[in-house]
Amino acid sequence: MKQIAIIAAFAALAACGPSGGEHYAAAPQDISRPPPGSNEMLRAPVSSVEGLEVIISDVVIPPGAQVPRHFHPGEEFLYVIEGSAVHVQEGQEDVILQAGDSYVIPPRAVHSPYAGEEGARAVVFRVHTAGEPERTLVEAPEETETP
Repeated sequence: MKQIAIIAAFAALAACGPSGGEHYAAAPQDISRPPPGSNEMLRAPVSSVEGLEVIISDVVIPPGAQVPRHFHPGEEFLYVIEGSAVHVQEGQEDVILQAGDSYVIPPRAVHSPYAGEEGARAVVFRVHTAGEPERTLVEAPEETETP
């Protein structure tokens, strides 16, 4: 029952559009879709656990685009609502995610998803330590030549 309520809340939030976070110029021909990026919709403390906060975002990855390598200080729960993406995470096999799929990314897991040819949109729910950055970029490992 709780899972149904959480998914319903995600769907309702996704329908509302972005209310904060990063802003980009939206394409005038598609006003039903938020601009590319992580459009923060809610940031609030977890009242039952001191020092934790929740961030809910409507994340849009344009067709064929890849998100730079990064990690989050806490767990990330996502639900793909449009399109498809490939979740690329260090030390793991790539995972193809399509509309209707959900996925959990552990704290500090370095990842860099990329969208399929139609792009991707997901509602993302993060729980992490209050005051820490939402995400930290990670430089790509340097290529080394083998003699």
